[in-house]
Amino acid sequence: MAPATTAVKSPPTHPRVQLVTPVSPVPPWTQRREDLERIVVMLRTGLPVDRAFDDVAAVFSDEAGPAEDDIPVLVERFRGTGEVQGHLAALVDAANEKQSGEPEFRARLIARADDALGSSARSDGMTRLSHLRRLALAAQDLLELLLLPDDPETAPCPV
Repeated sequence: MAPATTAVKSPPTHPRVQLVTPVSPVPPWTQRREDLERIVVMLRTGLPVDRAFDDVAAVFSDEAGPAEDDIPVLVERFRGTGEVQGHLAALVDAANEKQSGEPEFRARLIARADDALGSSARSDGMTRLSHLRRLALAAQDLLELLLLPDDPETAPCPV
């Protein structure tokens, strides 16, 4: 029999620890806590920010637009029903309450949204898809108006 050899056991090695830079409590896309607090207040008051952004993205997601069966559902979400206020009406109300920023610009966006809400797909030969796109564009503009900071020097992009 061959003599048994004993292996020398080395002490276990621990993974190298890397120092981690602390994460800032404010995301990099805004450096103002007031902006985040304003957005949180809008979300808590029921402003349909997330759902409206999702529906705007669904309207403009590809060149063909939403499926024909989805158009009436999306139009109803933007316009609302007798019992439920739609995205666009809620955004118009929030923009009417916001008294900061350029008043003429805000008034122009609100008037465009009101005009889109007041028209129907059957008027002026407008198709259902073009009517939906008109509603979604008005909602997108109001979302940008409401979510961008009021101070133009701290705005992440020009309005």
